[in-house]
Amino acid sequence: MKTKLLPFVAVIAMASATAVQAHSSVEAKGDIMAEGTSAYVVDSWGRIVRDNENRCVRSIDWSKDTAIAKCEGWKEEEPAAAPVAAPAPAPVVVEEEVVVVEAPAAPAKYIGHFDFDKAKVNNVPELNKFADYMKAVEDSKVSITGYTDSVGPEAYNKTLSVKRAQDVANYLTSMGISADRMTVTGEGEANPVASNKTKDGRALNRRVEVEIVQ
Repeated sequence: MKTKLLPFVAVIAMASATAVQAHSSVEAKGDIMAEGTSAYVVDSWGRIVRDNENRCVRSIDWSKDTAIAKCEGWKEEEPAAAPVAAPAPAPVVVEEEVVVVEAPAAPAKYIGHFDFDKAKVNNVPELNKFADYMKAVEDSKVSITGYTDSVGPEAYNKTLSVKRAQDVANYLTSMGISADRMTVTGEGEANPVASNKTKDGRALNRRVEVEIVQ
């Protein structure tokens, strides 16, 4: 009985060795796994069967669409490179234009004249320049001084000169200029600019002087 078992065990050992040797020889050729394709003949290990010239053995399901490039000796397509995101554009800095508004030039001294014994100034439109300037320059101030000729009592002339200055101030107030930005004074018959001995000279002395002082 023992004599009969020994050959059987030897046969099994030889078969195992042959299978291992065959498996090693296939691996040496470079296995290509089927990976689910039915385009080639596949062995029990899931490897594509090769012929004597190491070519993959095609099945009836083979087509160019199902073929494996490595089996056919085709150049495998390299995976497309991931798109490189373009750098974000640098933020555009918009510089704000600084507009420098220059203050208008102050008007020159204004001299308005009055009829004899009257407190209503002549040539009023010239005062508009002062109103416009004072609106543009909010902290500006004006001095208004009234005068008379030498005809009549000095005290009366003093009062009349104040009325003449106030008439100009009232006009500027009507143009939107606050009264606290105006200094109103009357000098009477003092500081004449011409001779009071002539009609023309007295007409020049009946005046009001308006001047920007700040």
